[in-house]
Amino acid sequence: MMAGGNPIDEKAFQRLIIDELVGSAGYIERPSRLFDPVWAIDEELLFAFLERTQADKLELLRAAYSGGADATIRNKIMQKIGSDGLIRAIWHGVDFVGGIQLDLVYPRPSAGFDTKSKSLFDANRLSIMEEVYHKDDERIDLVIFLNGLALFTIELKCNTSASGDYRNAIAQYQTERDSTTRLLSPKIGALAHFAMDTNEVYVCAELKGRESFFLPFNQGQPVGEDPNNVTGGNPHNPQGVNTSYMWEQIWMKETIFDLIYDFIYIETKRDKRGRKVGERPIFPRYQQLRAVRAVSADMLRSPLLLNYLVQHSAGSGKTKTISWLAHKLASLYKPGTDELLYDKVIIATDRKVVDKQLQDAVTDMAKDSGIIRVMDKNKTSADLGKALGLDPTRRKSSYRIIATTLQKFLYLSAGELAGSAKRFVVIIDEAHGSTSGKNMASINAALASGDAPDSSLDELAQFVSQGMRSSSRQPNISMVGFTATPTGRTLQQFGKLNEQGNYEAFDLYCMRQAIDEGFILDVTANYTTYDAFCKIVKAVDDDPELESKAAKRKLTHLISTSEENITKKLEVMIEHFTSVVAPTLRGKAKAMIVTAGREQAARYFLAYQKMRAVDMPRLGKHQALVAFTGEVDVDGATWSEAGLNGFSDDLTAEEFDTDAYRLLIVADKYQTGFDQPKLCAMYVDKKLRGVAAVQTLSRLNRIEYDKRTFILDFTNDFVDIQAAFAPYYETTTLTDPLTISDVRETYRRLNELHILDIDDVEEYNELLAKGQLTHRDERRMWALIDAAARIVVAMEEDDADEARRVIRNFIKQYTFLLQVMPFEDKSMHMDYNFCTSFIRVIDAGHGGGLDFDLTDKVTIEDFRVEKSGEHKGKHMVAEPEVKIAKGTGSGLTETQLEKLSKIIQDWNARYGTTFDTDIAAGSLVALQATLAKDPKVQQSARVNSKNSFRHTVEEQTQDALIAGYSQNTEWHKFLLSEEDARNQLIKAFSDDIFDALKEKFRRE
Repeated sequence: MMAGGNPIDEKAFQRLIIDELVGSAGYIERPSRLFDPVWAIDEELLFAFLERTQADKLELLRAAYSGGADATIRNKIMQKIGSDGLIRAIWHGVDFVGGIQLDLVYPRPSAGFDTKSKSLFDANRLSIMEEVYHKDDERIDLVIFLNGLALFTIELKCNTSASGDYRNAIAQYQTERDSTTRLLSPKIGALAHFAMDTNEVYVCAELKGRESFFLPFNQGQPVGEDPNNVTGGNPHNPQGVNTSYMWEQIWMKETIFDLIYDFIYIETKRDKRGRKVGERPIFPRYQQLRAVRAVSADMLRSPLLLNYLVQHSAGSGKTKTISWLAHKLASLYKPGTDELLYDKVIIATDRKVVDKQLQDAVTDMAKDSGIIRVMDKNKTSADLGKALGLDPTRRKSSYRIIATTLQKFLYLSAGELAGSAKRFVVIIDEAHGSTSGKNMASINAALASGDAPDSSLDELAQFVSQGMRSSSRQPNISMVGFTATPTGRTLQQFGKLNEQGNYEAFDLYCMRQAIDEGFILDVTANYTTYDAFCKIVKAVDDDPELESKAAKRKLTHLISTSEENITKKLEVMIEHFTSVVAPTLRGKAKAMIVTAGREQAARYFLAYQKMRAVDMPRLGKHQALVAFTGEVDVDGATWSEAGLNGFSDDLTAEEFDTDAYRLLIVADKYQTGFDQPKLCAMYVDKKLRGVAAVQTLSRLNRIEYDKRTFILDFTNDFVDIQAAFAPYYETTTLTDPLTISDVRETYRRLNELHILDIDDVEEYNELLAKGQLTHRDERRMWALIDAAARIVVAMEEDDADEARRVIRNFIKQYTFLLQVMPFEDKSMHMDYNFCTSFIRVIDAGHGGGLDFDLTDKVTIEDFRVEKSGEHKGKHMVAEPEVKIAKGTGSGLTETQLEKLSKIIQDWNARYGTTFDTDIAAGSLVALQATLAKDPKVQQSARVNSKNSFRHTVEEQTQDALIAGYSQNTEWHKFLLSEEDARNQLIKAFSDDIFDALKEKFRRE
């Protein structure tokens, strides 16, 4: 590869690739004079393949076509490719007279024992040519063929020579190559075109001259010591060229056949009415190819049905990755058998209807559309049950892939598959938010094929046992979660354990790499914050209601829905949109206004309509739409999304895509999964936290022309937004999963409330176990719940709130625990059954604080809006660790004390100390409390990231230890002298203090 230590030139690079493919991958090198530019084939190799594999058919056709038979056969094949496309001709072959079909390629056999199919597969031939003239005066560096059919073209550049790099290769395709020749024509010519140098690779599936769009096809290169934290480009290859993975992996026979049969396809373009208006060829991105192949290969290797997490950044083509994976898994066979690995592949999404993009992708990829069943808005849970083979009157179902909403599982009967051997794989879109307890429990219950309940148990015991088993992780179900923003629960449920014992994604394409490769934009790079001020005047003296939490919530609602408040903010938004945003993106830029609720959204829309009517010359061409669920009352009038927009809410997204509408005002809707590349600006008037912040703001990150993004935020601090993005910028890990001990601690706290009566809970479960309830049974169940509810009602407000938190945490933790590990506790499960109904009763009418009127008690005056900060060009900082909330908002949990005790035990073993565990743990708790009250620590938490905050904790810990030296000399002396031990302590403290302070600031 190198000569005397000198860099290789472009010609040597070209020869290197040819020699590697011929020497290691079984390619044949062919002279370029054998290339037919009219048909883009090596005709000699094509007919050699047909002779080798289908000689009898070829003989019949030659007899049928007297004179020039081979030319007739060739022309018929070319006509088929010209009408259907090369990839479809490869899939389906070419039909001739007399019912004869010639296959152009033989796929890899699905079952390993199929020797005939294996022999035919081995008869395929890969070949390569260099310096290929696709027209008289234009030459392509390399062309790869399969059975004489041109598959890929490659333009090479060598970074160490004067020829430039991949960008020059892209420019050649765009400006110096005629994309109307047969070889370069979309759909009928080569399947993909690579622009490649020694460091990077870019690919295009549809050449269109200057409009040809090349996507990076790079592996990503590690940043720092963690191999999972990657940016664009490729890693250094100490053995040679950094792009050698192309000939060592991608152009190997196995991968090429995966590309042809599992990935490359022709996408149908449709108009608003679903009518076909065109087609375009699709080629996968590197991370899509990698993820699908890695998951399917691991499933074939493992005898267990495991769960997998694919963490791919927003804008990375997740819909297509899901669809490709579904088709791949539907075609897998158990190794060495003719038995399918999975009976059904289910794509589940947490939407009101199955996403249209997903429907189209799954259908377009199918070689046989009859195996796919989409549970669209006209389908019911009963239809889902039939497609899954759950209908007891008709167990047979030929569908292999089923796309559905998660909600349809809620209404399927549990236990229908008991005793069967059916295996399922469930692919879950937006796994960070789709895996609530009831959703996952309903999937497990519907698809479970375990043993029927033990008939020797009494009715209650059978009911409880069946409830625990049906809701828990099932041995016949494998799940694959897709998300850009995994929560701690998502990681524990779907992730894998790494070498450090932490949970992480099985396949990662992080935000940092996606931004660096130009797939998405950094939406935090242009962020402006505003503060809104007003004066609140009490109209009634000494009104005690104003001191309650409910009154404060009501007051906040009054301010947020005030006409003057909305008008003042809207003026800032519209001035910014018309003067800064609207002219961008060739005059087609759009914006979203994110509001705190349905009433706010409706009021913003009505206020804008009023503003637009007054100022038509400026705002006439900028129409707005609104999006929210249900109906809302505004000043005595009832409004819905459809009523305000003037058309069905099913059309909102489509209408917003037209040039007529430029503003979309939303309340919860369109804040996840909404793909609108022309969305350039977002005006935020809603508190955003954690995953919700990332998902909402990421609506702006899609690439379009020379797009720039703008965010004006009237509610959130930029520091909090940075903190929300930090876990997802690089890899995301969970270091402290939820354990049985955590749930038992929450359950202990539930019992300490003395709300649940053990006999009442058991009676309630006995009634539940009956299934068919009489009116008397129902009245008794209400009475049992009411008896417990009265205890909560009689509590002080803070105590009642604490009780609700504990109960909600218990329900959430217990449900989650069932799904991730084997766990059975009869008493706990009965309390869980009771609490799931009980929480709805004690929450009813509580929390909103909107059931009384404050309008005659306060007046809100002097609204003003002021810019508080501009944040431009600030890059995100990674904070990879996420947590699972385990406490209920007060006190140190037993788990935290246990963690501290383990640290002390470790120190005793490592340093030969003899510190009393309980006494030392108590001292550490006191030290943590001291640090949390330290003004410098509190200020650092307000303005810094977790990493920077840790430095402050380190400094203040030393000060605190010195200050408390006289109280515990030996203990403090140890911590001051042993830096490693002190750093371990700081690491254990820092995140807990940071999170607690952030929560405290939020409540303030």
